[in-house]
Amino acid sequence: MNTLKQAYYPCAILCIFLAGCGDQAKNAEKTQAQQSAAAQLESVQKLVTQTTQTYHAMDNPTLLKKLTEQSEQKKEPFNSLAYRELVKRKDVSSDALVSVVKETKSADGLLPLLLLRDLDNKGYQELPVELRVDVLTDALHTSKNFNTWGLPGFYVEAASKALIECGTSAIPALKRMLSDTRPAPVFGSKMHMEYLSRKYRLCDYALFLLERIQGNEKFAQPLSVAERDVLIQEALK
Repeated sequence: MNTLKQAYYPCAILCIFLAGCGDQAKNAEKTQAQQSAAAQLESVQKLVTQTTQTYHAMDNPTLLKKLTEQSEQKKEPFNSLAYRELVKRKDVSSDALVSVVKETKSADGLLPLLLLRDLDNKGYQELPVELRVDVLTDALHTSKNFNTWGLPGFYVEAASKALIECGTSAIPALKRMLSDTRPAPVFGSKMHMEYLSRKYRLCDYALFLLERIQGNEKFAQPLSVAERDVLIQEALK
């Protein structure tokens, strides 16, 4: 029995030592991973700071060119560095923004249109409502991600507000979208989960905007696709 104990104790001590070494190795790996993640985050933050400073140093004409390019790329206002810089300035030419919107007459002019609405609402309202409808509805119809518009029943972004402000002039184009059932995804963890849960489609956005235009401020999107389809069919009549 004593011999067995004598053999057991060294083995037990060795196991404890090896376990301790294993824990140290795991902790070292964890620390390295944390350090690597921290270094990557710091690198990204530096890049963001440098890019923001680069945009801040640009003059208005250069920024307006960047804005048009980012609008063509379907950047959201909050993801457009040109938009984020220009919206803080007080000397942006409304005429230049109007010129871009009139030249494009399509989704490519969305960011200039929304920037004009932010900086010079009087100048924005003086644009023909038909032109505003053309730009906004084309942007909605050709959206790949729908964060620019918000999420029906949860929050409404400036683009949706601008379209609602167009009133009945926007109804024909929105009604045409009621038959378009392609997915309308949004990014962002919580909002994306909500999109997956409700399976939002382009037609659901069109329905929501139509209801708001027609004065139904309390309209809430039904949870199920089937219930929404019933409302869509009624709206198509």
